Amino acid sequence: MRNIISFKFNPSKLKLNKFIAFYGYCQKWEQNIYVYGKTEAHKIHRLSELLSFLLFSHDEDCLIVIEGSRINQTKDYISKHFPGVLSA
Repeated sequence: MRNIISFKFNPSKLKLNKFIAFYGYCQKWEQNIYVYGKTEAHKIHRLSELLSFLLFSHDEDCLIVIEGSRINQTKDYISKHFPGVLSA
């Protein structure tokens, strides 16, 4: 069964290595990642797309949506590794 979770964050306040590990986690469970900024929205197909989006978002708040199975485990992962991130 496919489910969705989203969270809001400011890319400048989080470390890239955490996003690299997060991307690997989502890939492990074959989850889809979507990122939304003020003027852009992307479905992430490769790690380089996620990092590029994060690097060029500067100080804007962003929204990440994860779609797939095992969403409860992903929510726990986000809570553990991204302190201060708000679930939307």
